[in-house]
Amino acid sequence: MKLNLFIFFGVFAAVHSLAQPPQTNSISNGINFNSVEKSPELLDSTQFIIRSKDEESGAVGADNTKLKQEKSSFEKEVDTYKSSKAKVKSNSSSRSASEADEMQLQQSVVKLKGVAQTLSEQIEANILYYDQGNYNAERAPQLIEALRLNPNHPHGLNLLLANSLVTGDTLMVLKTLDKFKSLHIIPDAMTCYGNDLIESVPDHTTLITHGTLDTYSAIQEQLTLRRNTIDVVSLDLLQSNQYRALLLKKGYTVPVQSNVDVTYLGDLIRVNPSKQFAFSMTIPSDYLVQFQEDLAPNGLVFLYPNRLSNEFILQKNEQFMDSFSYMDCGAEPDESIVALKQNYLPMILTVETLTTDKSKEKRSKIESRKIKIRQKN
Repeated sequence: MKLNLFIFFGVFAAVHSLAQPPQTNSISNGINFNSVEKSPELLDSTQFIIRSKDEESGAVGADNTKLKQEKSSFEKEVDTYKSSKAKVKSNSSSRSASEADEMQLQQSVVKLKGVAQTLSEQIEANILYYDQGNYNAERAPQLIEALRLNPNHPHGLNLLLANSLVTGDTLMVLKTLDKFKSLHIIPDAMTCYGNDLIESVPDHTTLITHGTLDTYSAIQEQLTLRRNTIDVVSLDLLQSNQYRALLLKKGYTVPVQSNVDVTYLGDLIRVNPSKQFAFSMTIPSDYLVQFQEDLAPNGLVFLYPNRLSNEFILQKNEQFMDSFSYMDCGAEPDESIVALKQNYLPMILTVETLTTDKSKEKRSKIESRKIKIRQKN
C-alpha cells in the first residue's frame, strides 16, 4: 500500500513558515505549496580584490578624481546587475529570466565591460559577463582570464565549477572542489547536509537539485562517497546548451524548450519514463505540486515515482533519522543556511505518522530529533 500523502500536506504546510532559503535554493519543508524565497549572497560573500598600481599609489588630483567617479559608476552598474539577477534567481517557478530581463542583464554586463577601468573592475566585469550567460561555456575564456588575474575570486571559482560541470570536465571539477575546500567556500554545514542528501538517494536514481549550494555540496559528497550509480542533475545548470548535450550523451531525453521552469521539469520527468528520480527538498514546491500524488519522502529527498510500501518508507526514514548529522559538523552553521535543517522535518514526521510504536520511548526519540532541528548547531 502506498503512502497516503494527504497526511503530510497539512503537516508540512504548518511548518513551512519556519524555513528561510539560501541563495538560489528554496527550502521546501516536505510538500508545501506556498514557497517563499529570499536571496542572501553566500558564495559571493568574500571578495578578493586586486588593486591596480594607480589605486595603490594614493595619487591625488584630477586624474584620481576621475578614476573615483568612474569606479562609482562601475559599482552602481554592478549593484544594478546583481539586484536584477537576484530577482531572477528568487523566482520559485523558473530558473530562466524573461526575455525582457535577459535583455536588460545582457545590456548591463556589456556596459560593465565598457566602463571597467581598474584591474579589479575588469576582473569583475569578465566574471559577471560569464555569469549572465547562464553557464554558456562559450563565454568561458573571459572567466578563465579573470581567474588568471585573481585565482581566489569566490564567485569566479563558483562559476568555474559550474562551467566544468556543464562541459563534463571531471578533472577540473575535482581540482575546483579542492580549491573550494582550501578557501572554505562551501560551509562545513553544507558538507554535512550534502552527505545526508546523497545518502538519501538510492542507487540507480537521478537526483534533481535546484541551485548552486545543494548541487555543489551533493556533487562533492557524491565523489567523496564514490556513489557512481547515481546522477546529479541541476535545474540551474540545465539553462546551458552544453549541459543538455552532456545529458543526452548520458542517455537522457532532454526537452527542447529554452526556459527551465515548472513545465520544463514536468516534461523532463515524463520523457524519461524508465528513470527513477529523487527531488531535493531544496526545490521550490511550485515544481513538485505536479507530482504530489506519487512522491515518497526518503531522508532529504522525495522519490518519484513512488513504488514503495508504507512499511519500507517507515524503515528507511527511521534509519535516516538515527544516522543523519543534522548539519552538526562541530561549527555553528551560517544563519543564512541554518534553515536547511527544516528539510529534515518531513523525514521525522513520516516516522511519527507511520510508526505503530506509540510508546513513551519512541515519542521521546522523535521529539529529541525535532529539538535537534531547532538547535542552531
